[in-house]
Amino acid sequence: MNTFGDFLYELRKEKGLTQAELAKILGVTNKAVSKWETGEAMPETSQLVPISRVFGVTVDELLSGARAETAEEKLNGESIKCEIKSHVFTRGKDEEVKTFAEKICGIVCGVVMFASLLTYLLLGAIANLWHPYWVIVPTGALACGIIGVIGDVCNPLKREKKFSKGENPYTGCACAVIMLSCVIVYLLVSVITGLWHPLWIIVAAGGAVCFVIGAAGDISNRKK
Repeated sequence: MNTFGDFLYELRKEKGLTQAELAKILGVTNKAVSKWETGEAMPETSQLVPISRVFGVTVDELLSGARAETAEEKLNGESIKCEIKSHVFTRGKDEEVKTFAEKICGIVCGVVMFASLLTYLLLGAIANLWHPYWVIVPTGALACGIIGVIGDVCNPLKREKKFSKGENPYTGCACAVIMLSCVIVYLLVSVITGLWHPLWIIVAAGGAVCFVIGAAGDISNRKK
């Protein structure tokens, strides 16, 4: 690899000089300049400073075969690198912008969970009803799941992502709401009646309904 010769050739072209003109300025022959550029020979040490002055570069730059980065270029380069890293690490966050409906859902979920925990703790501490009323906490959590699913389907960006993947966000939302509701009903009724074993059919029935809804949604997507 002829680093010096290639760099000298580029500098000469940038300056608009011919080999003959450069040779005349440096007091050497055309053949000498040609050999420098083809890598057949290197200029004498005494010629390096005059060459660097002709092209406005340093001797170090001549020997390395490239211009050194200026402080501004380095700063710009670091700035670009920082922007790239920032984009890589924040890409997902920037893409998913929460809608007003999602923010409301988040607030409601917080209130529901806080109320569930507070109610359970008060009933347990005051009335010593720790055992039957533990169901309040998972019920609140499942209710938050329903609220979250509804919030997701209200986000147009998330809906478009689902559609692009061949999924129907509305059928997905319906199935999630049905299953979570079935689990809530199962927990509440089972705690009240104590019939945990036979009432599992509620969850199984919810799963069957979701299967039908999901199949219908897939058929609808294929037709579109």
